[in-house]
Amino acid sequence: MTRIGALMLPIVLLTGLALSGCATGTTVADDSTGTVTDGTTDGGSAAALDCSAATTEGYDLFVDTALTIDPVLDVYPLEAGDSIAFTYADHNADAYPTYGWSSSYITSAGEVAPSTGSFFFDEEGGVFTFEGPEALAGIDGGPYTGFLDIEVTVDTTMTVLARLCVQYALTE
Repeated sequence: MTRIGALMLPIVLLTGLALSGCATGTTVADDSTGTVTDGTTDGGSAAALDCSAATTEGYDLFVDTALTIDPVLDVYPLEAGDSIAFTYADHNADAYPTYGWSSSYITSAGEVAPSTGSFFFDEEGGVFTFEGPEALAGIDGGPYTGFLDIEVTVDTTMTVLARLCVQYALTE
């Protein structure tokens, strides 16, 4: 094996391990006959998608009492045109807070896998908006559900203000 080949082998192996966690289908519900489905009907539409399939500890849904969300839903769709508005009543401009979000999805095994995240660039006075579409890049199939964490960072301390159940868009 050449020196370059020996250096590339660990990278290839780590990439393979990372990609093996990506799901190509989500088992989320069972119908009245007891048949487990992949979350879609024959027409490809969602069939009772929620976050109940998650088996990873610590992924309970919650909303900080100081955070107002509009609209209030059990599962938030993230298709084009979908919007979620947030107002944080405990906003303290003197602390220079940064608001952001991170997302994760539920694999076919029920494990929660991290996906992506960003800042809310439209934040003003503790008011900000999440705009769809948000899809899972590089993951085939779907639709998928997962979690959207709403976060605030002050200095070096990040606090999760809410964990919402979301249904990702099939495409962005």
